[in-house]
Amino acid sequence: TVGYHFFVKKISPTINPLVSITAIYMAVLAICIPILLLFPIQGGLVTHMKQLGWVQLGIAGAIILMELGFLLMYRQGWDLSVGNVVTGVVINIILMAVGLGVLKEQLTLINIVGIILSMIGVAMISYRRS
Repeated sequence: TVGYHFFVKKISPTINPLVSITAIYMAVLAICIPILLLFPIQGGLVTHMKQLGWVQLGIAGAIILMELGFLLMYRQGWDLSVGNVVTGVVINIILMAVGLGVLKEQLTLINIVGIILSMIGVAMISYRRS
């Protein structure tokens, strides 16, 4: 994760973000194929390929939006030390809402206190004196 944010921040501001993301995932594919040989596929590749579905497509869409969001955030001048913390807290609050609403998870009092402290922390971290 540290390497990810460091390198995303270093992407040239003149390259089209989607060209950059496409190149990144072409490199991921080129790296994953040889590594796949180190992990034996029980039942064969075709058996596993048949199990692919809408979840992988959903993850792909989410990854593209996440990559684009971080890339554009850093291009807008967010500091490496602040941007990830702020987005992390916001993401976790949204995931908490999804967990409560969709997955019927429960919150404890200590969870609620933690959420409040996180929101206070984000406000303090992202505060910029004019």
